[in-house]
Amino acid sequence: MLFIVIVVMGVSFIMVRTLNASTWKADRLRVTNAALGQAKEALIARAVADANRPGSLPCPDADGDGDAELFSGNDCPKYIGRLPWQTLGLPDLRDAEGERLWYVLSPSHRDHPTAQPINSDTAGMINVVGGAPATDVVAVVIAPGRALTRAGAAGSQRRDCPANCNNPVNYLDVAGGVDNAVWAPVAGVATLSSAAESNSFNDRVVPITRDEIMRLVERRAGRELGGKLRAHFDAWESAPLVNNTKGFYPWAAPFTDPSIASPGTNGTQTGQLPMSAANVVWSNANMALGNCTGEGTSQLQCSGPVLCVAICLTPITARLNGIGTAFIDPPNGSEVTTSFVGVTVLGVIPGGTWTLNAAQQRLDFAWNGVALIGVGTVQVTIKAPAQSAWVTSPTDWLVANNWPSLSHYSVSQRYAISGTNACGGGGPGTCITVGNATNKEAVVTMTGKALPLASPSQTRATPALDQFLEGGNQDPTDLVLERNLRTLTFNDQPIAVRPWP
Repeated sequence: MLFIVIVVMGVSFIMVRTLNASTWKADRLRVTNAALGQAKEALIARAVADANRPGSLPCPDADGDGDAELFSGNDCPKYIGRLPWQTLGLPDLRDAEGERLWYVLSPSHRDHPTAQPINSDTAGMINVVGGAPATDVVAVVIAPGRALTRAGAAGSQRRDCPANCNNPVNYLDVAGGVDNAVWAPVAGVATLSSAAESNSFNDRVVPITRDEIMRLVERRAGRELGGKLRAHFDAWESAPLVNNTKGFYPWAAPFTDPSIASPGTNGTQTGQLPMSAANVVWSNANMALGNCTGEGTSQLQCSGPVLCVAICLTPITARLNGIGTAFIDPPNGSEVTTSFVGVTVLGVIPGGTWTLNAAQQRLDFAWNGVALIGVGTVQVTIKAPAQSAWVTSPTDWLVANNWPSLSHYSVSQRYAISGTNACGGGGPGTCITVGNATNKEAVVTMTGKALPLASPSQTRATPALDQFLEGGNQDPTDLVLERNLRTLTFNDQPIAVRPWP
């Protein structure tokens, strides 16, 4: 009996000790994983919310103060360093050994103007090999664990400060011939290792892939492009200097090459966003007793004699065609300038009257003088209203990072310039269908990155529609758009402009 009691006690002791060791190890793993997860979440949030170039990330911290380093020229001083926890608004995250986290950044996604464009087509420049491989990686967070003797090293890692505490060799390890402490890209791609824990390797490596960031940035880009379209519609609906105001979305540009800014075409409901105003031109310009030049362009110049007594005897009329084919703001009063030589009495009359002719898809213009009483010679310059500022801005992040080229645009005829602004019944000319919703006035579909496994395989070597859209969206002319789970063969994100969602 005594022998049995001793055996039972021994087995129990071993079991408790084993369980305690397993619990201790699990607790330490939980602490490390929580720190890594918090860091990854913060980096993704930082990339998606960036004000200047969403998708970008800060430089690593090279001196251990928690702040991302400033650029040296156009590059980060180092692409391997500490996690910049203060820059990210995080607590001083540590792994279970009390060590601060390390951070590796792909130069393609650094937060610098020379990295632009940063969008769905911007590949990560890091690959992770070993037990948990990953490709197309934008950034990596590493928990260094306890000090050990790296493969090929003569002694243990030293972590005394200040001499050695910011040297990655004293924290990051080597596995399979890959040194996590060295930034050594081959053909533009750097490799890091993820391996099982051993006496010479205990890095816990957590990658952040392009998809993990860009699927969220794509959604933000689509929503903000939708916001630009709504702002255009609303501006025309309440344009104070235009008669017969009517809200409308611009017609689409025919799909040719998304990398080229193209003008819209009257009647085109699906294609590219109309990022060019080339089709907004003057025609039918006439000035009594004078002449006008500039038809077929965006600026008229009319000159001739005038005689004004209450009204002038030399009015100007003209038509601005294509007003519904671009992001053109309503006139704001700065479009008309006059140069008058002669005598005026009772002051200058502001020039120009604008009338929206929705049925003819144009903006009619009329000018009727410079003064209540006057005689002389006048030269009148009439410019087309300007493109929306964001379209031509060199700093707007959507344009600077080529997001319009990675979007597809669909607009209901009912909400274009010639429409009734009501969905109406079924059949042609009604609103757009996305999933089960049939009431969408306009939709921006974010096309995502090229998918080699899609049908057909997407390489984007040619600007064909099926190189950007998948599934039922490859024929968007039926105005029925597919929304589906993101897979290796489908990554379209249709985003309704209005009503949203």
